[in-house]
Amino acid sequence: RPHHLFKRKGDDLYLDLPVTFNEAALGAKIEVPTIDGIAVMTLPPGTQGSQRFKLSGKGFPSTKTSARGNQYVDIKIVVPKNITNRAKEALKEIESLYRGNPREGLVRK
Repeated sequence: RPHHLFKRKGDDLYLDLPVTFNEAALGAKIEVPTIDGIAVMTLPPGTQGSQRFKLSGKGFPSTKTSARGNQYVDIKIVVPKNITNRAKEALKEIESLYRGNPREGLVRK
C-alpha cells in the first residue's frame, strides 16, 4: 500500500524533498528521512529544483541477493507564500544581481 513519504520501484525508493531557496542556492547539510531513520545529505550550492540525488544502499533489501536498493531524492524548492515587504525588497536586490536568463533559448525571435 502507498506510503506517505516514499514511492517504491523494485528495491529502490523515491522521496520528494522540500528545501528552501537558500538551501538550494547556497548549499546545505540537510536531514533526509530513510527507511532506516534520518540520514544527512549535503546539497551542493546551485542545486536546481527537480534535481535528483542518490543515496546508495538506502533502499529495500533485495529478496534475491543481499544487496540493497538505492534511495533517490528529488529536490522540490519551496517558495514562501506570504512574504513581508522587507523580504520582497531583499529578493528584488538579489534579482538585480542575477546575471542569467533562465528562459534563454526557449522563445524564438
